[in-house]
Formats: sequence, structure tokens, C-alpha cells
Amino acid sequence: MSGRPLTSCASRFWVTCYTDASFGRSGAGWAVWARCVEGRVVRSGACPGYVTSSLEAELAAIFAGVFVACRTWGARIGGVVVRTDCQAAILLLTTDAVRPRTQKRWPGAMRLRAKILALVKERGIDLELRWVMGHQASHSVQAYLNRACDELAAAARGVACGPPGAPARRRRPRRRVDRSAAALRSTRRGGMT
Repeated sequence: MSGRPLTSCASRFWVTCYTDASFGRSGAGWAVWARCVEGRVVRSGACPGYVTSSLEAELAAIFAGVFVACRTWGARIGGVVVRTDCQAAILLLTTDAVRPRTQKRWPGAMRLRAKILALVKERGIDLELRWVMGHQASHSVQAYLNRACDELAAAARGVACGPPGAPARRRRPRRRVDRSAAALRSTRRGGMT
């Protein structure tokens, strides 16, 4: 009896991932919404400590999308369609030869590019990158999923952390302002409470 392996072309399927990132002084966060015939996964998290730009954060989100898909559905994946609102990330990943100036200027982006391409090659999956317009007001599915990923990434940005063992980068707490009536009266008199 000859059996067919589980990873044959007939049983492999595609995963669609919407990815987005948020970058700011408080750190960087990513979010992924992935779906295939077997279900849906939504994840978000902090970007690695070496992420220092919004481009690198978007690449971290794309890596997270491919990684989450591979970890969730394993060898059954034939390919991943990544929908991102970052055209620069798409260009960087689809360009065969990257200029030396770009390599020198964006070392974190080059590191993430190498990780994405290595993961795709190691798993033997196809990667298709598609641009989706970000921050649009329409009620389309693409707009909704991009907004959802954007909100999750912004929430994850506040708890961004660096490399293992490094102290967590957290949003600097705002200085509390006492707006009570007593404090306002004291301030008018020139005193501090």
C-alpha cells in the first residue's frame, strides 16, 4: 500500500496574513492576522531591540506573520500571502540585489530581510507580498483588517523590549498633575502642595 505524504501539493494550502507595525519613542510593536482553510490566528508583540525604524518594524511584522503561520500550521503550508501597508518593505524583500548604501544604512532591515528569506527557503514555502492601503476610512475587509492590526501593534508598542537580559523599554510615565481644587488654590497663591 503506497501512501501519500501529508505535505503533497494536493494537501498544502495558502495562508493569508495581514501585518502591521507601530514605531515610536516608546518602542516598536507588530501585529498579525492570519487565516487559512483550517482557521484563524491573531497575534501581536514587541519588536526586537535592534529595531530602530518604522521600516524595520514593518519587516519584523512580516517575519512574525510568516513565523506564526509556519508555527501554527506547520508543513501543511504551501505559501503565505502577506498583505502589508509598507511599500518599502515589499520592495526590499522582492529586490534581488540590495545596494551597498542601503545595506549600510539599514542593518536591522537587512537582518530581518535575511531572516524572512531564510525562513521561507527553509520551510519550502512560497511568499507573495501584496500592498494594502493603510489608514483608509472605507469599510472594506482589507481596511478593517489593516486597522485591527494597526491598533494591536500600537498596543504592543508600549511594552517593547530589547534583547534577552536587557531591561524592558517602556513608555515613559507622564508626570501626574494634581488638578484638585486645593492644588489649584495653592498654585494661585504661589505655593506647591
